[in-house]
Amino acid sequence: MTKMTITKMTIAALALCLACATGARAQGWPDRPVRVIVPFLAGGSIDLVMRLANEKLAARLGRPVIVDNKAGAGGMVGASEVAKSAPDGYTFLFSAQGPLAIAPLLVKAPPYDPRTAFSPVSLVGVMPNVLLVNPALPARNAGEFVAHAKANPGKLTYGSQGIGTTGHLTGAMFAQVAQLELVHVPYKGFPPLLADVKAGRVETMFVDTINALPRIRARELNALAVASERRTFSLPDVPTFGEAGFAAVISEAWFAMYAPAGVPADIRRRMADEMREVLKDATVAERLRDLGVEVRATTPEDQAEATRREQDRWAQVVRGAGLKPE
Repeated sequence: MTKMTITKMTIAALALCLACATGARAQGWPDRPVRVIVPFLAGGSIDLVMRLANEKLAARLGRPVIVDNKAGAGGMVGASEVAKSAPDGYTFLFSAQGPLAIAPLLVKAPPYDPRTAFSPVSLVGVMPNVLLVNPALPARNAGEFVAHAKANPGKLTYGSQGIGTTGHLTGAMFAQVAQLELVHVPYKGFPPLLADVKAGRVETMFVDTINALPRIRARELNALAVASERRTFSLPDVPTFGEAGFAAVISEAWFAMYAPAGVPADIRRRMADEMREVLKDATVAERLRDLGVEVRATTPEDQAEATRREQDRWAQVVRGAGLKPE
């Protein structure tokens, strides 16, 4: 037997052992509590959705599921902790697209590479961003908004929860597509932003349906358009930007689960399957629907492709907005 043959046999044996060990680990998972890091403050829309699913998910896994809020740096603090965690299936990230497709583009030395640091598990829900305006603004649809903005270049303001947030970049996307001069006003959180839009100190904002629906139902603000390919079930009378001639304005807040890179596929698939079943629960599904969340459970493979598309989409918007890494 030659040295080369022995070497090939050794490599094959090692590969077999590794596969067996991984399979055994996946089969016995989980055997202790699982931690899900939400990279934003408690009480926000992302945290709310995860906590709605938490109890049912724990029951299905047979182990406690601990929701851990790690906010900061546009979600990168919590995401970085997940990226650096052991790939053993006991730490997951539940997040919107910010720390996965936007925030790392805005710093010169991000703490992780969002394209390689995570292994997708599943999409959970999607909510289109909505253009909300103060009722005093002389516009009742996106077309009238564009006409008003072009008649007043550089005077129309829109607020967001900070530079680089989805609200900021949705406005930048709309401005790029419609060729508008809008003035961005960043805030430190949603409450002061909402207060100023309601008071008319800032004319408009772009927010997801969880934040938009209560203001629309209370007739505090007017909804002019939703940034999705088709109308959303929660606002069936509000047209899309595409219906107004701006089909490229697509900005949906999505919530999804990720694991650190290297977590075995069997574990990620099991978590995706369990989340899918949780989302079928009548209580969870009804509550999410009330919040304006469209449930969309996916496989890890589908979410990997969707994440790449979102990363490319927002990279183009960031470049178009002229934002430079700091």
